[in-house]
Amino acid sequence: MQGEEGTMKRNIILSLAMMIVLLACSHRQEEDGGGAEGPDAHPSLKAHTDIFRKGVEKVGDNIYAAIGYGLANSIMIEGVDGLIIVDTMESCEAASEVLAEFRKISDKPVRAIIYTHNHVDHIFGAEVFAPGGDVPIYAHETTAGLVGRIVSKMRTVIDMRSMRMFGAFLDREELVNCGIGPFLRYGRDSTIGYLPPTRTFSDMLTSMIAGIEFELVHAPGETDDQIFVWLPRERVLLCGDNFYWAFPNLYTIRGTPYRSLQQWYRSIDRIRDKHPEYLVPGHTRPLIGRERIETVLRDYRDAIQFIHDQAICGINQGMTPDELAEYIKLPPHLAEAPYLQPFYGTVAWSVRSVFSGELGWFDGDSAHLNPLTRSEKARLLVRLAGSEEALQAHAQQALANGEYQAALELSGHLIRLNPDNHSARDIRVKSLIALGEREENPNARHYYLTEALEIRDGFVALADARPDPEQVRRFPLEGFFELLAVNLDPVASAEVDQRVGMRFEDEKTAYVIHVRRGVAEIRQCEPGSLDGMDVYIGVTANAAAFKEMLARIRNPVTTLAGFDYEPGNAVRFARFLALFSPPEPKLPYEPLEQ
Repeated sequence: MQGEEGTMKRNIILSLAMMIVLLACSHRQEEDGGGAEGPDAHPSLKAHTDIFRKGVEKVGDNIYAAIGYGLANSIMIEGVDGLIIVDTMESCEAASEVLAEFRKISDKPVRAIIYTHNHVDHIFGAEVFAPGGDVPIYAHETTAGLVGRIVSKMRTVIDMRSMRMFGAFLDREELVNCGIGPFLRYGRDSTIGYLPPTRTFSDMLTSMIAGIEFELVHAPGETDDQIFVWLPRERVLLCGDNFYWAFPNLYTIRGTPYRSLQQWYRSIDRIRDKHPEYLVPGHTRPLIGRERIETVLRDYRDAIQFIHDQAICGINQGMTPDELAEYIKLPPHLAEAPYLQPFYGTVAWSVRSVFSGELGWFDGDSAHLNPLTRSEKARLLVRLAGSEEALQAHAQQALANGEYQAALELSGHLIRLNPDNHSARDIRVKSLIALGEREENPNARHYYLTEALEIRDGFVALADARPDPEQVRRFPLEGFFELLAVNLDPVASAEVDQRVGMRFEDEKTAYVIHVRRGVAEIRQCEPGSLDGMDVYIGVTANAAAFKEMLARIRNPVTTLAGFDYEPGNAVRFARFLALFSPPEPKLPYEPLEQ
């Protein structure tokens, strides 16, 4: 029985080791300096690279912005007897380079860290500035929970789409810039140094640190937890990601919950009400001068309100998302503004987002209530063309005519019908490259070029970075169990009705996992409540070890062997865990497995 148990555990949990990838991101480009200007890139995008000139820029008498060291900026405020760091870069490696530059200016100790919001490019280098986490870390009260989304149920797809959006797998000559920074400085050899917030607030917090008076103000926009930092004596405002020198990412193609446009432009109005003399964004360069800042911020918020109002107006006329994207254009004075060029967000993506955010998926067209599947559409096109060969000839002709979008769409239909159609794959690759080379928006450019690379080299752009154990331990167990729930195999569990109790002595908590015919109901409870409970399996485990196993940084065989079970329950538990098996990610054109 013991041999059977050991063999079964090994066979079952080998797949479990690959079950959950918790953290992003990984890429192939080098990590010093901005991206090279490739020969086939939009001229305006190449010119935009100059805004990320690498260096530390002085703002006023005691404020310094590090620009060009990664995707985001890090800001140092020098006080009487210490420093305040606002945002900490996306990795310890990026943060270390920034800190070395800051140390050329001041050797005072860091007295506090402020997170403007939860995005990883602003928080993952914190430990470099505060080794051991011995300084207060200020953030909005919701930031810690939103950071938990890094290990959330959507992590796989967001990792994949982020890798495409930021060009993480592209060669150096293909990466011009990322629109709001030279590149995302996070890769296979990068280290995460996130520290959770220790001082939080709801709407506004006023404090004094190192002789510096500051206000933290909740200003939702690009994120719901976004804040700005106001230094009234210095007349300096650090606006986070609510403004940067590019059209705002009112929707991001990596995927996020709806970003309220009304909240965003109203938050900019709160910034305007401070009348700052200096404006320091979380990306791109600072602005100086009260009148200039007012002009730029007024135009920026007007562009956001224009998109919102005209999208709603079009929606009320019965326009579909496609029609909104075709119809709505910025007024010339906004469209021509250098700080509203489509180097990050776009008007078309934004109006589509307003539609889905306000009305959901249904566009109002009855034909789309129960539309043809993508495979059915592909077969219909083949019938209309006369044959699969004829449809492919149309795709090839579209490519030859420079109709790259048409060639891209037709090739997708062909591959969906026959994944081994290498000629159609070649058409798709060439269409993607052509669209990418002509794209002004770097997010779209990277997405096109990365998918072409995926098709050509036969891989899916997923991050494979493994987090540091200490970082994994900082994330709550609740998030790990949420991941388990969404990875339940509905077929394998269709006739299963079992309850498993897991007691975690190191965190003094317990969970009951009830797999009930395709659904995993997971509830937290007191450890003592498991005693006498009717559970199929009882397991006593170490929470840190359990987390590390799911994060792929601890061997699953030895980890599970170290848990305590009722007699015979080790094999049962291995079988139970085998019910949680996530499907392999696929490329957009690939057919669903039947």
